[in-house]
Amino acid sequence: MQWFFILLFIAVCILAGVLYHHYDLMKAYYKYQTDALERMEKRYDKDLTASNQKVNELQTIAFMNATTNIWNIDYFITQGKKAFTATYDFPPSFTLVAFNIANIGKINQLFGPTEGDKVVYTTAQTLKKLASQHIYAQIYSNLFCILFINCKDEYVTERIEKIYNTLYTHDTNVQIRTAFGIYKIKNTSENIMDMINYATLAQKFVKESDDLCYKFFTNELNQTFLDNKRMSEEMEQALEDHKFMVYLQPMYDLHSYKIISAEALVRWDYPGKGVLSPYAFLPLFESTSLIQKLDYYMWEECMKLIRRWIDNKITPTPITMNISPNHFTNDKFVDYLVEIRDKYLIQNDLIILEIPERGLSTVTPQISQIINRLHDEGFILCIDGFGSLNSPLNLLKDLPIDRIKLDRSFLSKNSTSDEGLTILRYLIAMAKELDFTVITEGIETEEQANMLLEIGCDIGQGYHFSKPVDLRTFDNLNKTLVKAMYRPDEYYPTFEDYTRDLDLIAQFFVNRENSAVE
Repeated sequence: MQWFFILLFIAVCILAGVLYHHYDLMKAYYKYQTDALERMEKRYDKDLTASNQKVNELQTIAFMNATTNIWNIDYFITQGKKAFTATYDFPPSFTLVAFNIANIGKINQLFGPTEGDKVVYTTAQTLKKLASQHIYAQIYSNLFCILFINCKDEYVTERIEKIYNTLYTHDTNVQIRTAFGIYKIKNTSENIMDMINYATLAQKFVKESDDLCYKFFTNELNQTFLDNKRMSEEMEQALEDHKFMVYLQPMYDLHSYKIISAEALVRWDYPGKGVLSPYAFLPLFESTSLIQKLDYYMWEECMKLIRRWIDNKITPTPITMNISPNHFTNDKFVDYLVEIRDKYLIQNDLIILEIPERGLSTVTPQISQIINRLHDEGFILCIDGFGSLNSPLNLLKDLPIDRIKLDRSFLSKNSTSDEGLTILRYLIAMAKELDFTVITEGIETEEQANMLLEIGCDIGQGYHFSKPVDLRTFDNLNKTLVKAMYRPDEYYPTFEDYTRDLDLIAQFFVNRENSAVE
């Protein structure tokens, strides 16, 4: 019995040792598993952090404009949607601003595309600096947007003016002009691209001459845009249907009061509205490439008209045709002018090309080359609106110009004072000294016409003589004089006058001697 308990005790001890050893093994195993789990968790956290960093990096790459290093359109749309759906303590307000570099085309033309790229980059960095607390982005190459949240109009316009002034004064050699459109968002469920389009639409109505560099989107602006869009779409058909008509405003020799040329002006026979003046549609066309198509149409119509006069044994009147500055991006239009001139067999002295002074405000080598080519092709060239801007005199010296046309505003400002008359007199005298023909437009009174003749002006144009008229009326006008010739108070005889006067004096003495003999 005693041996039984001894053996039982030994068995219990062995079992306890086995269990204790198994417990140590399990404890070690669990520790190993715990350590492994901890290592896995750390590895997972590390991988997750790396993954998140990678995702953020990829998102940054996806949302970043690689050229200008600011947010792009995808970022703007994503952040905009988040802002619209976020929870606010009070009803939020949102204002979307879109702007572009208004003179980027001129910068590229004058300084080249490399300088244009620098200007875009400068604009992007300025936006990044001055709108960092708001949602901002470069939407397209020359379109930038800012989304203001819970900001008053005064703050928004102050930010806009800050951006404008910073860019405008950035470089004295390359002045960056920006135009801004503001859309106050009322319905956040609208498509964000539609919101951008509304702001961009308002921005399109900002003019360089405006006091403010921004406009708010309104329903009236939207209606104007829709009307313009419809009118633009109707233009192509109107050209095919010959709904654009040539009107002529005669130009008179101030010495003889005879019509010596006429300016071709466009009118639109618009269904349901009658004949529209150019003020109703030209500003729209000049803001697009449509003006080039309209010019091509008008030039050929003028050539046809001169050909008709010649074929009907009517002495043709030289016609002045307008050249939009939009054509000066290349000389393709010169080829067209030469082509239709040769097609209708028109003499060079029957065509005068009027180039607006604003198109020559900065004469680039390309523009100078185009002007010289027009001159070499035999066209008579005239600067239109001379005196409306700064009228740099080097235009008269450096370009092969034949005529200048004084702007109507220049006449009205300088015809009512002695100082103004002095300016007019010396400007005309200088032009005559350089052998230019001087034309003055906007003559509304007989007194103005007489005064211009006295100070040496050659040709007059304006409502005092005739408004622009249709071709039938012009043909009738061309057969008559406006009035008896005016003889100026201050008469400066020419060599021909002197010779004629000597002949008259000699004839007078011959007649007197014959009478004495009889």
